[in-house]
Amino acid sequence: MPAEVSNAETAQVESRNGSANANNTTASQPAQANDSNRLEVGNEAEAESPSVPAVPDGGWGWVVVIGSFMIHVIADGIAYSFGVFVEDFVDYFECSKSEVGGLGSLMLGVTWGSGNVT
Repeated sequence: MPAEVSNAETAQVESRNGSANANNTTASQPAQANDSNRLEVGNEAEAESPSVPAVPDGGWGWVVVIGSFMIHVIADGIAYSFGVFVEDFVDYFECSKSEVGGLGSLMLGVTWGSGNVT
């Protein structure tokens, strides 16, 4: 009895994976025979072009990748180009370069230090 259950479970798993046809699979018939029968009986156009699996997340993965890339470009761009704006900050805020440099160091320190907090 346990052998019959395992064969039926194997047939269900194979049919979900696409390696056996669910209509033709029985416990006594091996999966390889089903594959060859399916290719002989199946549609010729279907045999020539394999089906493409559906995207599991509906395509939102690429939106996340692009959004993450843009966040890193902006955040790292501000951090690494801070030296270009030092003179403008000194003139606008009427302070020394060391005070403005401390602001840039604080910004990078918080950015890099918060990476360890999860």
